[in-house]
Amino acid sequence: MRIKWYCCAFLICCICIGVWARPVAAQEHAALMPRVLNAGDSLLIKELYLQGVQQKASGQLTAAERTFDKVIALQPDSHAAHFELARIHFEKEDYASAEESAVRATTLDPDNQWYWKVLLDVYKKTANFKKIAGVFGELIRLEPQEESNYYDKAYALYLDKQYDAALTAYDEIAGKFGKTEDLYIIRHQVYLARGDRRSATAELEALIATKPASSKGYVLLADLYTGADNAKKALALLDDAGKTFPDDPLILLAKSDASLAMGRQKQAYSLLQQAFSSDALDIDTKAGVLYTAAGNPKRSPGTEALTGLADLLVEVYPRETKAHAVRGDIYLQVGQPQNAREAYLKALDINRYIEGIWPQLLQTELQLGRYDDVATHGKEALSLFPNNTLLLFFTGHGFLGSKRYEEARSYFETALNSADENNVPLLTQLYSSLGDIYHALDMYAESDVAYEEAIAADSTNAYALNNYAYYLALRKENLQRAAEMSKKSNELEPDFASYEDTYAWVLFQQGNYEAALTWIKKAIGHSNTVSDTLLEHYGDILAQSGDIPEAVIQWKKARDAAKALGKDIDKLTKKINERQYVE
Repeated sequence: MRIKWYCCAFLICCICIGVWARPVAAQEHAALMPRVLNAGDSLLIKELYLQGVQQKASGQLTAAERTFDKVIALQPDSHAAHFELARIHFEKEDYASAEESAVRATTLDPDNQWYWKVLLDVYKKTANFKKIAGVFGELIRLEPQEESNYYDKAYALYLDKQYDAALTAYDEIAGKFGKTEDLYIIRHQVYLARGDRRSATAELEALIATKPASSKGYVLLADLYTGADNAKKALALLDDAGKTFPDDPLILLAKSDASLAMGRQKQAYSLLQQAFSSDALDIDTKAGVLYTAAGNPKRSPGTEALTGLADLLVEVYPRETKAHAVRGDIYLQVGQPQNAREAYLKALDINRYIEGIWPQLLQTELQLGRYDDVATHGKEALSLFPNNTLLLFFTGHGFLGSKRYEEARSYFETALNSADENNVPLLTQLYSSLGDIYHALDMYAESDVAYEEAIAADSTNAYALNNYAYYLALRKENLQRAAEMSKKSNELEPDFASYEDTYAWVLFQQGNYEAALTWIKKAIGHSNTVSDTLLEHYGDILAQSGDIPEAVIQWKKARDAAKALGKDIDKLTKKINERQYVE
């Protein structure tokens, strides 16, 4: 578990949030008007220019583009027209043309900051950090007292991995505006990126010396020591810091991290409990610590500690929806879905209008096999958020689990219509689910189409490949394609019993009993609990291979298993009585 007061790259982002956050292409045009038209422009050019502005304002981008092209044809050095074209190209996501027009505008009028800012937007979109730094250099020339431009330039150099230049830029900031606590932290991060741990350490030592009223330097320096396998030195530093900052939750978090690095889980848990009990640490930071620890088992205080901290979070914030939702996430992460469900229900009891909690609840109930609850809660959630594709998807699975196929079909089809076409994983799952539904409804042609769409969206989706192959095998159709798909699913996810069973059944339908026997044995070997279906398939393959006595044994096992589940056993009984395979 890595616990830091700041992730310095994030801190630099926060410092640079000004110009980086808002494209000039989205800003009010009125602010640009005083600088765009020249007194010497002809009446025709002025009229065309204003016409283009009006067309663009009304959303007629193509018409506006043609109008500004006319302006440039009449007056090639119209920097205003080049600027407007740059904005239009930017909105149309034609960044190459936008760059060309913006460069032309800045060349014609290098003292107009808006021209540089639209060029900056283009370079941000194309992640051209080298040129971003150059643009900020121009903005510094035009606005020498605007501190954010200096930070943004330095950050761009950092992102471009020009670490020495970035350090020089931060030195310039320190000389002009003073060396703040943030600057020490940023410079230490740059040194780390450059691979200079010694200088990064020196920077934090200087921070501790010059800013003694802050604990940040101690926390970050301790993290450096812990990361360098010197947790003992980190603890000594933090113990010393604790004298100056008693009960500082950040110190406690850093000490828990160092303790974990030394294998002292109980001590780490105790420190985390103290930190979580502190009002000085906000709920978001506490949640972040939990998520980080849950996501890194190698550096975690353990399952009991994680759930204990999640429980403590709820004790400290009993009426905070977020606290209960985080508790649910942690319990789900450690494999306790029933406790997770209770936490999500409590969170929604406090505030049912938090959209993101509903999918978590539905997914957890699906995991628990509570299909009727999924359907009920799904409909409730959709009454609040009717166009949420995930809610539609999970609700559909609730009905599918209850074998209410027509209702499930309705939800899946609605989800497909509302799904983001760029969300390939979700689209693949939706098409696969529809393939299952259509098959259950004997709509075989529609099922095949749905599965073809799923595989077209993601040809490596083992679930879609397996199910499609199995349904084809059941119908004894297109068995060669079924064999190819089933084989691929097993290559993608080897040693998975369900996929091995499918391949065995496809081979069986092809009459390749020897290979089918090999694969059904693999499936049984990889099954935690051997199902009645697997046992029946095993018996069928044995029978067709000529081993009737062993086939009867497996059919009897399958019948017992099916009977315990309340399934129809007539066909199995017939196979046993007639001592032969029955279609």
